Parts: sequence; C-alpha cells; structure tokens
Amino acid sequence: MRSITIIALIVALAVGVAIAQENPVENVDATMRIYTGPVFWTGDAELPQAEAVAVDATGRIVEVYAQTPKGSPWPIIKLPGAFATAGLVDAHLHVSGIGRRSEQVALESAGSAAEAAALVQAWIEDHPEVSVVRGRGWDQSRWPDREFPSWRELEGVSSRPMVLRRVDGHAAWINRTMLDLARITRDSPDPDGGRILRDAAGEPTGVLVDNAVDLLDPVLPVPTDADRERWLLAGLNACADVGLTAVHDMGQNTATCDIAERLAIAGRLPIRLFVYLEGSEDDTMAAMSRYAPHPNFMVQGMKYYTDGALGSRGAALLAVYDDEPTQRGLLVTDPMELERRVDMVHRRGFQCAIHAIGDRGNRTALDAIHKAQYGALGRRHRVEHAQVVHPDDFARFVAEGAVASVQPTHCTSDMRWAEQRLGAERVKGAYAWRTFVDAGTHLPLGSDAPVEDWNPMPGIYAAITRQDVEGHPDGGWFPEQRLTWQEAVAGFTAEAAYAVHREEDLGRIAPGCFFDVTVMDIDPRNEPTAWLKAVPTAVFVGGERIR
Repeated sequence: MRSITIIALIVALAVGVAIAQENPVENVDATMRIYTGPVFWTGDAELPQAEAVAVDATGRIVEVYAQTPKGSPWPIIKLPGAFATAGLVDAHLHVSGIGRRSEQVALESAGSAAEAAALVQAWIEDHPEVSVVRGRGWDQSRWPDREFPSWRELEGVSSRPMVLRRVDGHAAWINRTMLDLARITRDSPDPDGGRILRDAAGEPTGVLVDNAVDLLDPVLPVPTDADRERWLLAGLNACADVGLTAVHDMGQNTATCDIAERLAIAGRLPIRLFVYLEGSEDDTMAAMSRYAPHPNFMVQGMKYYTDGALGSRGAALLAVYDDEPTQRGLLVTDPMELERRVDMVHRRGFQCAIHAIGDRGNRTALDAIHKAQYGALGRRHRVEHAQVVHPDDFARFVAEGAVASVQPTHCTSDMRWAEQRLGAERVKGAYAWRTFVDAGTHLPLGSDAPVEDWNPMPGIYAAITRQDVEGHPDGGWFPEQRLTWQEAVAGFTAEAAYAVHREEDLGRIAPGCFFDVTVMDIDPRNEPTAWLKAVPTAVFVGGERIR
C-alpha cells in the first residue's frame, strides 16, 4: 500500500473530516474522499493498477492506493462498476455535428440510392415544417454498383431543397431544386479544391465534392444562436452519455465558441471542450486570443485542411488512384497559403490541427509545419487522420514534433475498399498505427463523429483488433499494425491529454491530476470483444460526478 502523503494528511486534519464510512456517492459532502470499487487502470507506470483514489475538494487526486486504506480519516465511497480508467477523451470529433444529427435524415442504413431516397421521403412526411431537408450518412461504397448517386434518384421525393452529406462529410448529394437555387449548371467551373461531378454530357449530377459544397452557402439558411447552443449542448451531453469526459472539437466557428464560453462561465458545459477554430473563416485568426482559458473550455488553435477524403477520392495522393487512374485527389488549400497560415498560428503561440488523408496531403502538412517552426519545436502541431503516409514521411512526424491524431474506426470502415483505391503497396502505409508508435510518434485517438460513432468503446476495439464488429477479417486487417489495449486506452486518455498540452493534470489517475474518470460495468481487458459490450456506470469531471 502506498503511504498517504504528508501534505494530504495535513489538509485532511485541517478540515477535520470525520472517520471513514461507506456512503452512496450522491449523499457525500466531504472536503476529502476516497473512491473505491472498480479496478483503476491509472496509466501511471509507477502504479499501473490501483484499488482506491483520494480526491480533494478541488477535484484533484491527492493519493492513489494499491490497496484500499484501512482506518482512513476520510469517507470511502464505493463506485458502481468493475473497471475504471482516466477519463476517456475523443481527440477528434465535431460536437455540433453530433448535436445536429437528431434534426437530419439518418442515411447510414441506406443500401442503395433508392433506399436513401425512401428514407428522405419518410423523414419529410414526419417533418412538414422543415424548409431545407438535410441528411447525412450515405456511402456509395456500400451500394451494389458503388456509383455516386445523382439528383435524378431524388426526383418525386419533394420539391424542397435537399442537402445530403456523404458519411465522411466531404461530399454532398443535392436535388434539382438545390442545383437550381445555387445556380450550378454545366457552365459552372470547379472551384479550387473542389469538384462538381458531371455526367457524360457534362451536366452536374448533383454530387459536390469538398470545396464545391461551399457553392451552396449563399442560399442556405444561417443558423441562429439558439440553434448553435442547442446543437452544442446536445453534442456534449451525447458524449458524456457514452463515458467521454472531454472532446477535441475540430473546425468550430467563433459564433458557437462565444456561446461555449458563456456556458462555461455559467457552469453549463457538462464535459471539457478543447476547440480548434475553423481556419477558413475570416475572423478566426484574430479570435484565437480573445477566449480566456477556463477549466472546461479552451481554444487551442486552428483547424486547416490539405485535402479531401479517400472515400470520395478527394484525398490528395502522390500518384493516381488505382481505381480511377485519371484522378490524384484534391488539395483543398494551396500549399503556400497553408504554409502562411500555419506560420501565423505558430508565431501566435497556438497549435494547428491539419486534416491530411492522402500521402500527398500528409507531406504537404508536414512541409507546412516544418517551415513554420524553423527548428523550434514544442507547439505539438497536429496532423488529423494521417491515413495514408509515404514510407519516407513516418520519421518526419517525430522530427517535427508533430502529433498523429487518428481514428481507429475509420480503418475498419474503409478496409473494404481502401486497397482498391491505393493498390497493394501503397496501402501498407495506410492506417499504420504500429509504425507510428514504434517510431515514437504521439498517437491520440478519436472518432471523427458524426462520421463514426462517438462511443469510444468501438474505437478501442478497432485499435486492438483491426476488425469490424462482426470480427472480420480473421486475425485483423494488416494485423501487424494493431495496438495493445494499453496503447489504445492511452490513445483515448494520456495521448489525448498530451495533444492539448494537458499531460500534467489530465489523462492519468495520479497525484496532481484532476479526477476525470470513466467507470465501466465490466472489466474488458482480457477479451477484445468485451470492449464492445462495456458501458459507463459513472463519469467524473474534475471530481464531480456528471453521469
């Protein structure tokens, strides 16, 4: 048993806490308390597993015990559940997008364009008040013909404008009404970093890729502050429900950040919110410094993009796509402009989080980080997704001090067609988590929700197995790139904390850290599929139980 620190004992005596007794967690009102019940996986090399944790009135951990102490002067509170980790953190998602899902057509289940259209029609019948129909989740790679849909499949569904986002968010399927409203015709040029898909006659099909989706902005309704607050809180509460204690929100707008700051000051944010502002907005560079740090709300820097997504063939590749030899993807930001922006953020003391999917996109991100730093590392600029990396570039992540922020369930979603896009050799550098870890790269894990499920348990499972939830393929897809369960949990805890410069007080169950903890009903460590069954039974943020 580790001894109680002298400082902790002095604090306890000073406040005169009563003799220990077991109490329901809801009824405890003590300056100091000891939590016990589950096995605590601490993430601390000195004491990786513990039976009890002492927490003070500020929500910080005072002591961690290998065995529950006897005769403690503090109340001992037994938590429900079998296994606990430092609070699980999603290192890459889109909070407002999660909150918005209940107000859109869910298209994930569509097995064809016709099925998607039927889902839209059924949703419209239940929502007669909606003027613009929005949806998300279709994925043509799951359809029999694997072809992109067109506006024709939506004919007869409704005359209301429709904007239906692909599952990855990097393409939009729109109907004829929306095409006409946005004045997109055969004569409309492809915007920089975007594609208007066209048929054999040169007519727009109704699918817009990457920056071409921005052509819709002038004719779409502008969200109100009430909309933004509703989406933000709904997204954060959904994350808390699945056991997350913090999230890294990628590409948020300043209007929502203003609301988040107000809610944080009022004590209304349920979990910690680390924000990277959307870099394409004109006012965000100046806005970075205007938000005062708050325990539950911090603006970390800016979110930029190098390229699009692999599923829509928008990821920028160094060589052509194997399954579309005329395409190499899209650089959605000019490399020189990206270098300028990263340099500005670096000079202001903030981080950049740079979306990069293809090997050309990743190289472009690393080039921009290198030129901004002038050899002075320390900002921990992030490459988001880092999905396809050229063999020569893995070492550059360590050399540049860059963080590779990856999403394990992207691998298990994309593995059905990734090799078709990339070919047998290039795919070896895709979703290469073991290569990153062995090279010494920091690897925080997330979901990219609402692209994938924000529940962290499927992410841990995917990282360990590289299999889908049905257990396919046998042994895992490129199993040599699997992570251990300890590395996977670290990706959702300690590595996520490192990515936002908070490794001193978050990401571990250790003295000095905040008591951010996720408690699960079962101990899933000995069976990978058990992670899929584990559910949170208690969630703490800063010593306060929120679930």
